[in-house]
Amino acid sequence: MFEKIIDNTSTIIVGNSEKIKLTLAAIVSEGSILIEDYPGSGKTTFAKAITQSLGLDFKRLQFTSDLLPSDILGFNMFSNENIKFQKGPIFTNIVLADELNRGSPKSQSAFLEAMEEKNVSIDGVSHNLPEPFFVIATQNPMDSSGTSSLPDSQLDRFMISYSLSDLNDDEKIKMLKKEINFTSEIFEKIDWLKIKEKKNNIIVKDRIYKYVINIEQTIQSIEKKIYISARCLKQIIDLAKGWAIINDKDYVTHQDIKDTIPYILRHRIKFLNQEEKIEFVKKEILEKIDID
Repeated sequence: MFEKIIDNTSTIIVGNSEKIKLTLAAIVSEGSILIEDYPGSGKTTFAKAITQSLGLDFKRLQFTSDLLPSDILGFNMFSNENIKFQKGPIFTNIVLADELNRGSPKSQSAFLEAMEEKNVSIDGVSHNLPEPFFVIATQNPMDSSGTSSLPDSQLDRFMISYSLSDLNDDEKIKMLKKEINFTSEIFEKIDWLKIKEKKNNIIVKDRIYKYVINIEQTIQSIEKKIYISARCLKQIIDLAKGWAIINDKDYVTHQDIKDTIPYILRHRIKFLNQEEKIEFVKKEILEKIDID
C-alpha cells in the first residue's frame, strides 16, 4: 500500500524519496510535520502531493499577519435565536499551515490544543477534530523578512522537521520539464483503523527503550542545552514504529531509531545552522552510544 502512495507522490515530486517515506512514517505515527525551506523551494507542492496520495481530506491555510484564530478554528454565531458553531478549516484530516511563521503569535497558538489533544475549544465548549488529524506546516527560514519564530511549546508538538533535498542537475532538468497538475482524481483512502491496529502490534523490545534512554542521557551530557521532553521521547518510539511499518516490518530496530531521530531533534537544536544539525546528531550523539 505504501509503495503505491510513494509512487503516486513521486509522479509530482522530483527527488526527495526519503523525505516522502519519512513524512508517511510520521503520519502513520500520528505526528505533525514541519517543513522549513526558502520561498519557492516546493514546500507547498510537496505537502499537497502527500495529502492527495493519501486520499484524505485536507485544507490549506495561508498564514499572514492579519490571520485570526477564528479564521482557523471557527466561531459561534446566532441563528434563529440559537447559537450555532461554524467550523473553521482546521476541521479536516490534514491541514496545511502554509508559512506558519508569517502569522501572528496569536494565530500560531491556535494550533496548540489541536495538535496535542485533537480537539479545539470555543467559548468553553470542546469540539472533536476528524480522525485522523495531522498538521503539515511550512515555514521560511528565520532570516526571511516578515517571519516570527515559533514558540518552544509549539515546536515541541511537531514530531519531525526537515528541509527538502537539493536537486542535482539531472533532477532539476526533470523538474523544469514536469507539468504539475493536481487533479481531482480520488486515490484509495488508507485504512486508518488497520494502520492503527498494525502499529499497536509492532514489537519494541526493552533494549530499544533502553537505547532511547541512553540517547536522552547523552543529550543531557552535552554542554549546550537541547530540551528533550517526555513528549519527545514518546515521539521517538512512535516514529520508529511508523518507519518500521513503512519498511514492511513488524518490529523496531536500533537502526530505525538512528534513521529517524535526527529529524526529531532537528527543530529542538537552537545553537547550529540547519545544515549542520543532522550531522551533529549522528556524530555527537548516536556514535557515542554503544548498542547492546
